[in-house]
Amino acid sequence: MTTFKHWTRRDFLKCATATAAGMTTPGAALGLLAGLQSATVEAATGDYKALVCIFLAGGNDGFNVLIPTDTTPYATYKKARSGLAFTPEQLLNLNVTPSGSKYAVSSRTPELRNLYNDGRLAFLANVGTLLEPTTKKSYQAGKNLPPQLYSHNDQSDQGMSTQPDALQKVGWGGRIADLYANLNGTSSLPLGVSIGGNNLFQVGQGSVPYYMNTNGVNNFQVTSGGNTDPRTKAFKKMLDLSLTNGRLMDKEYAKAIKSTIDLSQTLKTALATSTAGTGFWPNSYIAQQLKAVAQMISVRQTFGQRRQVFYVVQGGYDTHDDQTVRQGNLLAELSQAMAVFHNAMEELGVGNDVTSFTLSDFGRTLTTNSDGTDHAWGNVQMIAGGSVVGGNVYGTFPNQTIDGPDDAGYGRLIPTTSIEQYAATLANWFGASTADLDTIFPHLNRFNSSNLGFMG
Repeated sequence: MTTFKHWTRRDFLKCATATAAGMTTPGAALGLLAGLQSATVEAATGDYKALVCIFLAGGNDGFNVLIPTDTTPYATYKKARSGLAFTPEQLLNLNVTPSGSKYAVSSRTPELRNLYNDGRLAFLANVGTLLEPTTKKSYQAGKNLPPQLYSHNDQSDQGMSTQPDALQKVGWGGRIADLYANLNGTSSLPLGVSIGGNNLFQVGQGSVPYYMNTNGVNNFQVTSGGNTDPRTKAFKKMLDLSLTNGRLMDKEYAKAIKSTIDLSQTLKTALATSTAGTGFWPNSYIAQQLKAVAQMISVRQTFGQRRQVFYVVQGGYDTHDDQTVRQGNLLAELSQAMAVFHNAMEELGVGNDVTSFTLSDFGRTLTTNSDGTDHAWGNVQMIAGGSVVGGNVYGTFPNQTIDGPDDAGYGRLIPTTSIEQYAATLANWFGASTADLDTIFPHLNRFNSSNLGFMG
């Protein structure tokens, strides 16, 4: 026989707070208590823009995503990569860049090839965490380098925050949300929405994302039985008592919980009428996350959203062994997912208003350890969408000679472009002014350009 405990008002509040953790965080409650306000920012009336961060967890080997095919660079690539090098028969050639350089992608990613050749996808070569422009000489001297290079956790945090030297980091997506949340007016839905779980990227000084899953809104245990369930009725009665008679902390918690419940119910109703376009969505986790993003974008007007930042994640890129098969499978899924997502954006009429971009822990070594690679530094990232000046490779493609001028050792390439420059280019498209960029990205003025030119 099951024994039921009689709950006090405090018990109900504790349970509700724990349940709400799936859709908000303690930082959100602190944000409510602190009463943080967004900075005043002006933008054109009625416009909409969204950034979609696709985090490739584990450290994607970007130099086996984009392969040089001009004679000399390909020979250098093949020598450096040894058994991991693609043969010409395993590659799909991309349109020649405006500068005349030739590149290719794996035959397993035809959708990426098509997006690129359609002008809706660009590559950014040799980008990574930097505190200042870094040469091989300054690297060897240990001059002003990001701390804990080649560490998964540290480099992920630094890429998501662009604050390598900060003791307490906040994400650059979160800092954007801090500045622009007011553009969404009094919307109850946060500017940031995560389908991929907890992440530093979307956490700002006062902003935290709304957490969802591929099936939509997470359920509250306390109210999962519906409005007629005795437990739900009892909980709502306790909540109302806290709102009217509780002490200050009780009232603030009750407000936060009630707001989250109300938002979840509104979202469920809205998502019931949402669409992800008419295209076929694969069953891969990354595709289903992007499908959820598409559905959220389709109901943006319900919440008065003019700016949104989304986060999704694809894991498994820590390929110390069996890289050819493992990375190949992941990139095939990513290629399919990005293509159907951006086709859906075109169908929804926001193709030019939504930009996806990749981030990862770090790049991987050009050298191999049998059939895998180790942690490295510089990497290749992708940017896709109708506003992307696609069909081009931006940044400086590195010299892939082992122990050459761009090699820090063991085939670890020294980045020639900072993640801050990468992020600032996206933020500028999103609406950030020059002054905003200096606020969001603390080291940006150390680099020669704050706009890399890949956004129209």
